[in-house]
Amino acid sequence: MSIKLVVLDLDGTLWDHPDVSTLTPPFRRVDHDSAEDTEGRMVRLYAGMRELIEELDRRGVLLSIASWNKPEPVYELLKLFELDSFFRHPMVQFHPNKERMVMELLAKLEEEGAVVRPEEILYVDDHDWHLTDIRETVGLVSFLHMWKDVDSPLEILDHV
Repeated sequence: MSIKLVVLDLDGTLWDHPDVSTLTPPFRRVDHDSAEDTEGRMVRLYAGMRELIEELDRRGVLLSIASWNKPEPVYELLKLFELDSFFRHPMVQFHPNKERMVMELLAKLEEEGAVVRPEEILYVDDHDWHLTDIRETVGLVSFLHMWKDVDSPLEILDHV
């Protein structure tokens, strides 16, 4: 079974900041993969993450987000990094129930005619504590523990 959908966590997975909800917008882009908030606190995309996203998109793999964050800073950063257009129905909600986010995402995709079965989903997060709830609610999704199962974003391609 091939992977049709990759769902990424953000904090500690897509970028190096542990909790962008604590930052103070507006953000200013420092360079191609870095930004800072009004207090000078930095957010950096991990090396290879932009290339991973672009390659998955080129291959026709659906991409989305499941993130426990306040939506406003996340969407501002994704737009600033010019990554917002890559993600279908990003789920950024200020609660820890990622299984609900994934179910909501799947329902939105299905409304568009894109039916994705659990075994066609790869969920990538720097923590595994959401995995049990996701598997109990969604089904047997594949999982990569960022920085444990893979050492760099581009290694994710080997699992798609």
